[in-house]
Amino acid sequence: MTDHLTKREREITALISLLDDPDDTVIPIVRERLKSLKPDISTLQAIKSKSCGNDLFMYRLDRVIAELRMSSITNELEAWHSERDPELLKGLWLVYRTLFPNADYEEMEEVCMNMVKDVWMELTDNKTAVEKVHLYNHIFFHRIGFSVEDPFLSESLPAFLDKALERKQANPVLFGLLYLDVAFRAGLPIRAMLFPGGFFPVCVDENDRILFYINVFNFGEIFGIDQLITFLKDFGISIPRERFVFCNTFALAGIYAESLYFVAGNVGDKEMEQKMEQLLKLFGDERVLLIEEDEE
Repeated sequence: MTDHLTKREREITALISLLDDPDDTVIPIVRERLKSLKPDISTLQAIKSKSCGNDLFMYRLDRVIAELRMSSITNELEAWHSERDPELLKGLWLVYRTLFPNADYEEMEEVCMNMVKDVWMELTDNKTAVEKVHLYNHIFFHRIGFSVEDPFLSESLPAFLDKALERKQANPVLFGLLYLDVAFRAGLPIRAMLFPGGFFPVCVDENDRILFYINVFNFGEIFGIDQLITFLKDFGISIPRERFVFCNTFALAGIYAESLYFVAGNVGDKEMEQKMEQLLKLFGDERVLLIEEDEE
């Protein structure tokens, strides 16, 4: 009996039944209409679980589910970006949900807040900026024991947000992002500085003037701009000083998506690569981790 169904629900049911139509030209129209109606994904998954014996229908339904999920995450990312003070971890989680829709944000946030509480217990207002950063570094690197794994972004596990928090190990990109997230939450005067090829934390004063730079890959070593230029040149990177700019949490979430795209390519995960390529459109055309030849 379908008398109790609304007009919208009846249309969704009719459209789903068309997914096994042998005429391929009908399917794009059906998919677009389903996306506009936004059926509940769990309902579609229930239909999928009850279906059997029709591989073409299952394939097409899978595509609809994937497109709806991507549309939902994109909308959530845009809503998060419009918040007054969007939290970095939430942005990373939304990007990560593109791959793992059931990833639990509250569990990950609890892990981060436990690290923040460790910092708060010893942080006092009378400490200088250098002392605060030294204290944070001691807790993050030594007491908690966070470390870098997979420097060439060639493995999946160190790129996965929940696994990195659980294991206290992450690839360089995610490692730097988590260092920033805990610092932001703890109220430390640390911001993210962007440059072609990556990002790094900097400590600022109350007027956002840079006091010093932080090398998270050497236990939070503190250094100045000249040392930074030398450090990058050691890696064959020569970048004009004006290309170093502050960035917000939205840009950092985009960098995480970009890193997952690179990991997917390195491990040969085509599905993951396609999902990240699609998601990256939300963050614009510029890519941070890719260094142009004239900047090398």
